[in-house]
Amino acid sequence: MTKLDELDLKLIYLLMDNSRLSISELAERLSVSRPTVKTRLEKLEKEGIIQRYTIKLHPELQKAHNVVALIIKTDKPEKLREFEEIIEINRFTSKKYLIKVAVEDMEGLRNVIEGAGFEVLEIMPILESIEKEHPPKVKVPFKCDYCGKEIVDEPIVYKYRNRVYFFCCPTCLREFKRTRENIEKLKLKEHEIEHSHEHHKH
Repeated sequence: MTKLDELDLKLIYLLMDNSRLSISELAERLSVSRPTVKTRLEKLEKEGIIQRYTIKLHPELQKAHNVVALIIKTDKPEKLREFEEIIEINRFTSKKYLIKVAVEDMEGLRNVIEGAGFEVLEIMPILESIEKEHPPKVKVPFKCDYCGKEIVDEPIVYKYRNRVYFFCCPTCLREFKRTRENIEKLKLKEHEIEHSHEHHKH
């Protein structure tokens, strides 16, 4: 696998947040040219680092299904792939599998069991699924976006105005936020002054 750099990782973080961002939007947020983003994306896809772009559905849409985990035994694992209701397949011995099935009701579950022809060892209804965000675990020589020092450990990732920033310590993050707030206040003041001048002209 090629060594990833800071730009690759910022690109990955932005896409993890919203995989529908266009090349132009990514280029703007990363302050680089569009061809640079295009080349990087092609490299990450070719290397298999970005394997697919997915969508995240609204939880309400997923509630339409009852998700059930089954521990099963089967001689024909290929049959499991034929059912779209089977949303996850995990093998843990040569014939034993843990699968997740999303169905409207028990009738639907019975149809899957009979259709796929497996033996059910245990059934567990899933009451809640908590999906954890997994930040990419890679060692990249980062530079802190505030002090410019090289970051040795995991960077502190901060998203501000659709951009991704990396910091070496909470102090740099705090100082960065303070600087940004001061800039915002200054801009607001300038805007108010301009506005009052316009007002006096009229």
